Amino acid sequence: MDHWRLAYLGIRQVPRELSEFELSTFFTFSKRERAQIDSRRTDLYRLAIALHVGFLRMTGRPLDSYRQIPTILWRHLGQQLDVQPPDVGTLRSIYDGNFKTLSDHQGFAKTIVNFRSIAEHQRRYVIRWLKEQLTGRPERGQLTSDLKRWFYEHRIVIPPDRQLRQFVIQAVHDIESTLHETLAVALGIDRLDSWARILTQPHGDHASLQRWLWAVPLRGSTHQMNEVLDKIKLLTMYGVADCWPGECNDAIVRHYARRCASRPPSISKRIEPHGRRLEAACFMRYSLCTATDQVLTMLRRWVLKVVNDASRDVETARLKAADQLREFALAVKCGGLD
Repeated sequence: MDHWRLAYLGIRQVPRELSEFELSTFFTFSKRERAQIDSRRTDLYRLAIALHVGFLRMTGRPLDSYRQIPTILWRHLGQQLDVQPPDVGTLRSIYDGNFKTLSDHQGFAKTIVNFRSIAEHQRRYVIRWLKEQLTGRPERGQLTSDLKRWFYEHRIVIPPDRQLRQFVIQAVHDIESTLHETLAVALGIDRLDSWARILTQPHGDHASLQRWLWAVPLRGSTHQMNEVLDKIKLLTMYGVADCWPGECNDAIVRHYARRCASRPPSISKRIEPHGRRLEAACFMRYSLCTATDQVLTMLRRWVLKVVNDASRDVETARLKAADQLREFALAVKCGGLD
């Protein structure tokens, strides 16, 4: 699909301003389409059918009778069909509350542009397709747009946004259930429950272990390095470094860890057990990886500082030795002259 078409997918009403390009691309009809449109008995119904065909081709969705129709579009359709355009703003006055005729026209428009409503087996396929898209990529940002594109490319009428969200929610739920089962097999339910439980408990001066693990060291001092090493030691003691399944990759771990950290621990306790275990496990794993990266960075800076300090000390000592040697040589020279 051309990228410029994506902006039109799923919109619910005709744009207020239509360019010549848009009128020519979406609302200009082939001989076959024109013959099918002309099969209707009245000029108004032919105009209505033409409008439905163009809108469906543009957006992938049917047009209802309450949306405003620009005058320029009525004029263009009238020229296409050689009929007088109506002086109406919406389709409501054409149908006059006859929703059966509206539904018939929407269905006839689908036939003309070779679109069809989604079938049950296609719903199941959509869920599988979404799960494939989500595998290893938990972010949902572009998923709805990708889903609209998939429907349009397969000549299926794009469902309402609420139904699209339900598809995504179902796919995410299935993915999370699979991830939970994978973690349960690899680490055990008892360990996952213990991680979810200890994250909400106080730790030292911090309100919870979760807050302490998520805190970022402010300086590269040895005290801060010791605190990061304490985090690694504690996480290792709880078995976070053991047997982590490869199916839960870095992107998944980062996504659910940040979701866990974005809410207070007291609220996290209200989440259903499967989701809480998944988030807690990913949080613990992410904390271990982050702490390891932090201590390596701090160690690298410390080593670099030691090397720089040693280099300065060596240079200072070299200059001092050169000065002493020069003074000694001058003293020997003066002694020889005497």
